[in-house]
Amino acid sequence: MALSVNTNVTSMQAQSNLNKANSATQTSMERLASGLRINSAKDDAAGLQISNRMTSQINGLDVAMRNANDGISVAQTAEGALQESTNILQRMRDLSLQSANGSNSAEDRASMQKEVAALQTELTRISDTTNFGGQSLLDGSYGTQDFQVGSNANETIGITLGDMGADAIGTTEKRSVTGNFAAADITALTEAGAGGTSRSLEFTLTNADATTTTVTLNDATLAAVTDAASFATAINDQLTADGVEGITAAVDTAGTGVDIAGVVANGASFEVTTATDEAGNDEIAGMPASMTGADDSGNSYVSTLDISTATGAQSAIDVIDSAIGMIDDQRADLGAIQNRLGHTINNLGNIQTNVSDARSRIQDVDFAKETAELSKQQVLSQSSSAMLAQANQLPSAALSLL
Repeated sequence: MALSVNTNVTSMQAQSNLNKANSATQTSMERLASGLRINSAKDDAAGLQISNRMTSQINGLDVAMRNANDGISVAQTAEGALQESTNILQRMRDLSLQSANGSNSAEDRASMQKEVAALQTELTRISDTTNFGGQSLLDGSYGTQDFQVGSNANETIGITLGDMGADAIGTTEKRSVTGNFAAADITALTEAGAGGTSRSLEFTLTNADATTTTVTLNDATLAAVTDAASFATAINDQLTADGVEGITAAVDTAGTGVDIAGVVANGASFEVTTATDEAGNDEIAGMPASMTGADDSGNSYVSTLDISTATGAQSAIDVIDSAIGMIDDQRADLGAIQNRLGHTINNLGNIQTNVSDARSRIQDVDFAKETAELSKQQVLSQSSSAMLAQANQLPSAALSLL
């Protein structure tokens, strides 16, 4: 090797090795200080993207578990109120049985009716005031609410709550469901309910051109609608305006149709027809339907019970039994949804654990390996520094030649 004063190649090589060792030492110290193998994109660009996606999923699962727990809380709140409503109905049934007994005088039955009236009021108060976070649960306004129980969009579980007030639960003796559906796009017409307690009318409208459709209800033209949600809202608004109680319209679980269900009393009726849409399509035209109901006994709902006579007391027993059955059905749904949400939470926890483990393998530092790497680079740094000092002395050897 030539002896040069202007260019000290050995020193330059020692400097390069020292810089590499110092840089590697700093990287190891950063990883050990943060606990992460990937602290910036330069450490592992692909790994950073993958770990970030996993972080989003893990955080989403955490929120989803909280949402599912909120769903359980809603169901528990509603069920607790329904338990008390059941207790009230059981007491009303006892009073009805007592009033139906021939040993009671008119005064005795009048006294019993006073308690029944108070219980009717309390039953309605419970349905009106039971709420969760300011949202009423049992007055019929809740409908179906979806709970986001997944880390991605549309991973939901719905909870449906009906009107459990004294003026909404009971039975009617006579009712009918009729329809004359001429359109091929009406996919289902279902009469549901056992024991004459309720009937539901279910159908689905399709409009391939996504244009507006005009709906007529009880000879009144509703605002033009474009989807199932606006259709249900328009029907409910008109039913309220017409004074028809016991019937509600709600978007079905698929989000593409409308379910109309409930009990119609005192001869009330409604009719739904759809007209040709703006584009001139007639595939959803010609859909008249009606639902009528009447109650011979006058005891359609718990709110109308009157046990001041033996006949009224006998009729009240059937109405109360039907009302208890309706509440039991709602409680069964709530119990099932609580169990489902519980299993959902368990599954979400399992997924979160496994995804967290996978992210850890990508993102987290291996302390044993990184500690060994740090020791190695520190030794190399020290040796490079020593060799740099030796290399810097090489040009001075030229002085011995002078």
